[in-house]
Amino acid sequence: MDKKRLKRLKYAALSLALVTSLTGCGKKADCEIKEDHAHLYTNDEGYCRYIMDKEYLKYEGYERNDDYILITEDEKSLYKFFDKNNLLLIEDNIDTILQNQAENKDYIEYRYSYIYNQPIPNYMLIGKETYLYYTYITTTMYSWTRDANHANLTGEQRKCHYVYTAYKIEKDENGKFVLIPSEPVDDIRKVMEEYPYIKEKYYKIVDLENGYDLDYEEGPEEELEKIEDNLDSSKKETNKKYTLG
Repeated sequence: MDKKRLKRLKYAALSLALVTSLTGCGKKADCEIKEDHAHLYTNDEGYCRYIMDKEYLKYEGYERNDDYILITEDEKSLYKFFDKNNLLLIEDNIDTILQNQAENKDYIEYRYSYIYNQPIPNYMLIGKETYLYYTYITTTMYSWTRDANHANLTGEQRKCHYVYTAYKIEKDENGKFVLIPSEPVDDIRKVMEEYPYIKEKYYKIVDLENGYDLDYEEGPEEELEKIEDNLDSSKKETNKKYTLG
């Protein structure tokens, strides 16, 4: 993609006083611009993007500004691709990105064990009715926490680290735009010259030692039913019966 063309688009932004009598999400503003154009939209987190042909006062968490850029016929498909993939130009958002990076500090997580009452469904046919009841198996499960004083710590720990992915746009053999991701990096500035775009979700947290995405195994304990250690789970049943048919 022609970088000079991108810069021309960026710095071609003009200000225009618009008549906007409508308010609220999903409603459009009056616009007197006759040429094809894209308006600047910003969100509460400080990110901005140019969106073509919408004219909505609010669009997917972004609010419309008066600033706009003109779009040529050849650029229309490109801007539609931007919108479809929720792409933001890094150069336009670099201050917000760097602030985000500065706030994303490494942290330690600790592995712990806990007891889970795993339900086993059972079905019983009585006459023409089918009833459901449960027996339970006591299972030891594991997850991770930031609390260094959490109960039942295993002694295992990991350092959690933020990495960032940017994108560039190329055309495939059929002439269609495709997104090419960069390698995950510690600082988006390392790749932004070759990969000038980000998606709205452009970072993830990995295990610093091996670079793997964080795995919470069976999930945080609050999502699971806890039981006492001395539960005789092989005999426990629910009191309620559920008619299935």
